Amino acid sequence: MNNVAHLARLHELTDAVEARSRTLVDGLTPAQRLWRPDPERWGVADCFEHLVTTGDAYHPRVAAAMSAASPAADLARWSATEFRPTWFGAWFVRAAGPGGRPIRAFRPFVPPPATPDAPERFLAQQGTLRALIDRARGHDLRAIRIHSPISRLITLRLGECLEMLVVHAQRHLEQAERVRSAPGFPAA
Repeated sequence: MNNVAHLARLHELTDAVEARSRTLVDGLTPAQRLWRPDPERWGVADCFEHLVTTGDAYHPRVAAAMSAASPAADLARWSATEFRPTWFGAWFVRAAGPGGRPIRAFRPFVPPPATPDAPERFLAQQGTLRALIDRARGHDLRAIRIHSPISRLITLRLGECLEMLVVHAQRHLEQAERVRSAPGFPAA
């Protein structure tokens, strides 16, 4: 898939994440948003709070990495260039996305206590992600590296990092949907 198609796909996936998020929380009361199926498991608002925390950790890193790099001078050549993730990047994106093995969130991604407005803050933050995807146009999606907030040893390429942020949201939307269908979920 070329660079243009990769970024267009990320925009489409972001549209779907936003629509799915709105559908998921539409009509939920604050108590329903904050309900947890178990004290050790996240509720709907916790899932969104985690996504906000993840965005807060990654978005500035992505912006800084692009600011430090020069966009391609030849956009026609950039447009035709194939985007191929590294082996590690492809694995990381799969692991962070839907169906990935459940893992405990690492320290920088452990959300603070959830508030009922977490979904709205996540949806607002999606505007920043969209702007980053737009800004990536012309940048080398394979050469620009984003270091993880966990360790500088973990790096993703720009195209991989943007994709990871989108599929990670899909993963936690699935988790929030499971919470809504869990036994004991409060009635409106």
